[in-house]
Amino acid sequence: MPILNKPKPKTATLLYDSAARLGLNPTWVVPGTIFGINKQGGVQYINLARSPLNSHTSVSITRNKFLTRRVLEQHGIKNIPYTVVQTAAHATDFLRTHGKIIAKPLYGWGSRDIHIITQPSELEQLDIARYILEAYIPGQEYRYLVLAHQVIGVHRSDYGISVDASRPLRRISYPKNSWNQTTTVAALQATEALGLHFAAVDFMVDAAGDTHLLEVNSTPGLKWFHAPTSGPPIDVASLFLQSITEQPS
Repeated sequence: MPILNKPKPKTATLLYDSAARLGLNPTWVVPGTIFGINKQGGVQYINLARSPLNSHTSVSITRNKFLTRRVLEQHGIKNIPYTVVQTAAHATDFLRTHGKIIAKPLYGWGSRDIHIITQPSELEQLDIARYILEAYIPGQEYRYLVLAHQVIGVHRSDYGISVDASRPLRRISYPKNSWNQTTTVAALQATEALGLHFAAVDFMVDAAGDTHLLEVNSTPGLKWFHAPTSGPPIDVASLFLQSITEQPS
């Protein structure tokens, strides 16, 4: 079993090394961030923060958690209860309705600046207009990785009840024959609705077995799929690059 604290290569490094193995002659533009590869006689630049597999519009929508949920709603995809408000008083009303909520930055990423709220006083400490508020749903979290209209990997994320970005994290990779087919379809529906060709869709499965869509990430990291805590690894970097090279210039 892999060592939990063993350093894992960053996504850009994984992609660069995979490009070298695939004979794409990668060259760093900014070391550790952006590089170019040979593609059909020209150069294709790789910057996962702006994946060439996703359109600018799709990325801009998914970077805003409120816009993401609105688009999902318009496509008939069930959301967890959520709201955006301008005042702590309105936020308190949402807290009173749901008892326990999570405040997430509208443009946040990587579990940074996320707050579990149980008391109105905790809301008063936030610049509330910068956050989306969601009902808190305990359970097990799963990540479905989608590439070119197919799910290519499924993980369970284990980190207890903490939402801190530095929390201990274990990722359990599941073989394809054990994937939940209903959730697999839901992940594909979400990415299709948002126009994404590469994305991670996160779900929470509660104690009753019901599934709730948590997040859609248009720039997911790859390291945990290459080196999960346990379960089968997936060479996502090579699959990602192959998808890029197969696209017409």
